[in-house]
Amino acid sequence: MRHHRFPAWRDTPPHQPHSGGDAPPRARHDRGSALEPDSLSADVHELRDVIGWLRQRLRGEHSVRACVLTVEAAGPDSYLLLLGEAQASLSYDPPRLKVRLDAPELVLIRAEHGVDFDPADLVNRTIAVQLRTGLRQRFGRGAGVQAKLMALLSLGQIPLEADIERECTLQRLRLEGGRFGPDNWVEPEDLYHVALVVSEHGEARRDVEHVLQSLEAAGLLRLHRVWANFEGAGAERTLVEAFTRVRSLHAEYGLSATLVCRGGGPIEAFRPLNSYAIAHAATADRVPNLIVGLGHAGTPRTALDAVAARSEPTPTAAAMLVRHLVERTGLRAERALAAFEAAIEEDLGAASRIALARATTAFDMALQDLVTAAEARLRQLDRAVEQSLLLGLSAAVGGITRKEPDADPVEVDPLGDTEDDAALSAALVLVIATDTGCIVTSAQDLSAGLPLLLQFPDGAVPVRVEPFSFTAH
Repeated sequence: MRHHRFPAWRDTPPHQPHSGGDAPPRARHDRGSALEPDSLSADVHELRDVIGWLRQRLRGEHSVRACVLTVEAAGPDSYLLLLGEAQASLSYDPPRLKVRLDAPELVLIRAEHGVDFDPADLVNRTIAVQLRTGLRQRFGRGAGVQAKLMALLSLGQIPLEADIERECTLQRLRLEGGRFGPDNWVEPEDLYHVALVVSEHGEARRDVEHVLQSLEAAGLLRLHRVWANFEGAGAERTLVEAFTRVRSLHAEYGLSATLVCRGGGPIEAFRPLNSYAIAHAATADRVPNLIVGLGHAGTPRTALDAVAARSEPTPTAAAMLVRHLVERTGLRAERALAAFEAAIEEDLGAASRIALARATTAFDMALQDLVTAAEARLRQLDRAVEQSLLLGLSAAVGGITRKEPDADPVEVDPLGDTEDDAALSAALVLVIATDTGCIVTSAQDLSAGLPLLLQFPDGAVPVRVEPFSFTAH
């Protein structure tokens, strides 16, 4: 309400002098004392007096012409209307007033304008209403201005000039063969550089930065801020210059997206966004992935909404779209990293399995070669030992035969006739034919008169085979 001045308004509350008896004992001072000079005592008031004076001044009824920006339900047959200026004006902080419409007043309005009257139909329309204002004391939050809608004096129609201008601009762009709209959207693979076209002073900038500030602080996103005016006589020129600046930023950094945001307001405030110059500048080839968030949910569609690759109802929704794109980029990076790690693991696993198989095969072959070589060497050693033993035995038997040529042959009793047969069989190691040096392994290899050499662990004994008859024995 600081933007309005009411009749009989005074800049300062009236001075209400207090008598010495009314003032608290400790707050009473003698006039002219050093603690409270005369000039200071005349200007200082109690807070309770100021609030009472404000309550008296704010209480009253006023006829107001305004534009309905939003309508929200506040209960059964109760609504909250956000009013703005009926005529758009270039202001960094445009006036806003939230008005309450209760059920009794709604019944009176429906009786006058028809039973089908819906407060939601007031959005973007200029109305003249009678308001009752007052001071509201909120517990813990201080005092505030409250307003109540008492009567609907007049209801304006939704202007069609903005729609006609928008369609003319779009038709001109189509005749020129320009490509615009969602078909120009290219999903950014690695969203980082984003141009933000927004008013330097306003709620839209705060809403967007509130959503994207954490990503920017974490280094996941970089916003290139381009200031522009969306209202007033210079709005068209500043927006065209802003898109020119966006094209230069895209040439320098390679922008992933362009974000254009504007806060809510009356319908007339959005008419510059229907101009051909702005729409043509926005459809240039060097403006990548244009995302717009203009006004609020009830704001009519503009030409800039139509040419944008993505159009969101509010600046916050547009900023959330950028945030989701960054999050999807992170998800894609995580999936790609996981796939890369899996591929590396698979390649390393396959290579390791191949190398292990090759090493195992080589080890088996080397071990088999060693076993074969060892067996061959053992066979050579066996033959050498066998030949050495046979040669030694042959030499020993030959010496014995030469020394005792007339010695009687040794007669050996049958194996089954003595008690030492088992011990003899266990002690006997080799039976060697002396004349051939071959080892005798069976009785069939023996013949009468064959000289033999019995090899025992402690020595060798020469014998000769003699025919034996069990009957004669």
